[in-house]
Amino acid sequence: MANPIIFRRNTNIGAPDAESDASFLKECFLDNGDVGALMDTDDPKCVILGRTGAGKSALISEVLKRSEHVVELSPEALALSYVNNSEVLKFFEAAGVNLDVFYSLLWRHILTVELLKMRYEINNAEKQRFFLDRLSELFSRDRVKERALRYLREWGDQFWEETEYRTKEFTRKLETDLKASAQVAASFITLGAEGAKKLSEEQVMEVRECGNRVVNAVQVKELHDVINLLSENVFDNRQKKYIVVIDRLDEAWVSDHIRFKLLKALIETVKTFKKIQNVKIILALRTDLHFRMIKETPTAGFQEEKYRAMYLPLRWTRQQLVEMLEKRVSTMFQRQYTRDGVTLKDILPNNQIEQRTAAEYMLDRTFFRPREAIIFLNECIARAEGTTRITAGLIRQAEVQYSQQRLQSLGDEWRRDYPNLLLSTSLLSRVENPFTIESLGSERAEKAALAILEVNGQRDEIYHSAQAFYLEGKKAWGEFIEDLMLIHYMVGLVGVKPEPHLGRQWSYMDQPTMSRDQLKASSQIDVHKTFWAALGVIRRGKGAYGPES
Repeated sequence: MANPIIFRRNTNIGAPDAESDASFLKECFLDNGDVGALMDTDDPKCVILGRTGAGKSALISEVLKRSEHVVELSPEALALSYVNNSEVLKFFEAAGVNLDVFYSLLWRHILTVELLKMRYEINNAEKQRFFLDRLSELFSRDRVKERALRYLREWGDQFWEETEYRTKEFTRKLETDLKASAQVAASFITLGAEGAKKLSEEQVMEVRECGNRVVNAVQVKELHDVINLLSENVFDNRQKKYIVVIDRLDEAWVSDHIRFKLLKALIETVKTFKKIQNVKIILALRTDLHFRMIKETPTAGFQEEKYRAMYLPLRWTRQQLVEMLEKRVSTMFQRQYTRDGVTLKDILPNNQIEQRTAAEYMLDRTFFRPREAIIFLNECIARAEGTTRITAGLIRQAEVQYSQQRLQSLGDEWRRDYPNLLLSTSLLSRVENPFTIESLGSERAEKAALAILEVNGQRDEIYHSAQAFYLEGKKAWGEFIEDLMLIHYMVGLVGVKPEPHLGRQWSYMDQPTMSRDQLKASSQIDVHKTFWAALGVIRRGKGAYGPES
């Protein structure tokens, strides 16, 4: 390049998380069609599914920016911790009362009031009275609409309150009704789940019968009528679209026990609001949490395929990721030098690395998610300070740090499910890639099990499998390795070629989980290239992987 650009200290192409990346996102957001699908109220796609770093928050941010009538809700603002901590609900649930109907009604109530507040700008008592009086005049002779109006009047005095207040009030009403129905001492109820354990079998049956009757009677018909009212008479202007966005559902806003039930109820509730044509409820959820939700909340009659039309899986191609990086590189140098035309080709080495272009080489070491591509290129740029170009050697150096960071991040991402995940990667340390379960052998299995058991950590599936193999002799070494490989496949550490005639499977591109029947002792397994440097993977015929290899 004439008049070459020199990399300066602290130069980067943006932050890896959307919350810290506002300035770059404003200029560099790459829309591959997902924004239009989300904002189209006729399009059923409304549940954004993607792994950490796939761009869920960036997509939500763009929807919020482009929408005229939109409100964003966060789990923390919904006071769902009150539901989680209710000893009354814990007592009745432990006694066998099915609270799924209540969870669904709670979401309906929250979303209905938020939509009405947005539609009529209800933020004080005067506007609330005007809204209800107007509806009363319109539907005074319609019995169905009257039922809906009764419901709105009962809760209408809270429209301008914070969502947290309304959630608590709705829950308290159910608590009151449940306590009134129970023919047991109040002291049992105040003990929550422990109180239910103190009941006789006959008392449990009575509590369960009364509790289910109360829950199933909680204004189901009235709320159904309200949704019809919204659809036919409130949100009837096709020129105006109203959007409610719920993000940050991945965070620890309640305990897992109730979180998955609330998430499932939320998705079912969102489906009911699709009847309102110019309204859309948009959710963002991590793929692994969605999978766990389905797995841990089995419901009779629930057919997950009925909801697939609502899902918007986030997927990125190489071309899209390169285009995203191009935009950011161009923006970075425009800010530094006020000049256009700087591209990836201008700053990356011309020579190939292992028969791949530099960009391809780097993307091979990602799960095809924007966050990873940004982090890797930033690591390269940091090492190029004072020079005019990133060399292949600098990419190799950056890869070591990047690989270690990604392995640690993977452990953080899956810590709630597999706190011993990083310990289990000792099984893959300096492994010859690709490999089979047979080729690993019993000695490597024993060393990995010992590494897991030596740390007095949390007891997860990984720990229990190591214990059953190494301490109790209940598992053969091959079965123990199978357990780890199934988990390592799910989190993305390895890819599996189950049979010689089948292609290699990766959880972030193909099926998210693999069954034990698919994984055989002779199946070919590959450590993902992202982790080669961190784990010192040995490539067949080339030696240990690292910056010099």
